[in-house]
Amino acid sequence: MGESLREEVNHIQVPKNLSELYSIAGKVAVITGGASGLGEAIAMGFAQFGATIVLLDRNEAGLQRVCSAILEQGKPCSFIPVDVTDASAVQKAADAVIKQHGRVDILVNSAGMNIRKPALELEPEEFQKIIQVDLIGSFYSCKYFGKYMVEQKKGSIINVASINAHVALKGNVAYGCAKGGVVQLSKILASEWAESGVRVNALSPAHHKTPLVTQLVSDPKWYEALVSCIPMGRFGEAYEIIGPALYLASDASSFTTGISLLTDGGWVAI
Repeated sequence: MGESLREEVNHIQVPKNLSELYSIAGKVAVITGGASGLGEAIAMGFAQFGATIVLLDRNEAGLQRVCSAILEQGKPCSFIPVDVTDASAVQKAADAVIKQHGRVDILVNSAGMNIRKPALELEPEEFQKIIQVDLIGSFYSCKYFGKYMVEQKKGSIINVASINAHVALKGNVAYGCAKGGVVQLSKILASEWAESGVRVNALSPAHHKTPLVTQLVSDPKWYEALVSCIPMGRFGEAYEIIGPALYLASDASSFTTGISLLTDGGWVAI
């Protein structure tokens, strides 16, 4: 061990700008699935922390609504209608973001869907559709936006997975497979791109109050069964995803890559 390294390990380094570790001010953040749900919550939250937001979704009405809400707060925001299952469209969206902003600092892959059915009732085309949107769509976004991040030698990608990637929930066979794939996708890309300064992590929420869980909260029996698995005894609020996402997006997590960060109220702890 060299003398300089010996001195480093014997002296705790604390940055003078410690208060700025969680700052994403001025960074360009692209959020797929930004027209609703957790994507919308993260977009609204990141805007409050000073990021320039670019929303991607195939729901143009939802894009306009969320973008207008961010602009009304005096924060920069734009949107591009995109179907994440269309590789060419995602590539064009990535090119457009670079042309407009010159870089992309943060990518949040939140686009997703689910069809809750027992495995024997799920049609093959339904299984394929979920895999296409939740897993392959995430890969397309990682590939085309990640290309620019690798070139600029810096970036943070957050792939929104799910508690379904960590526990087996009945009636969620396709969704669980897709989100399990998202976690593994994040690990492999983290390994491939680490030397390029690009971090890739998964964010695995349990059930937060968004339109995706409308069916669950409408069925008291189903809802109570799920809540009984959560030590905190409740679903998460949509805004409770913002803090974990901010951590993964910012320099506060500069030595964190390839993980699946759970926001699950303690579910997998028991």
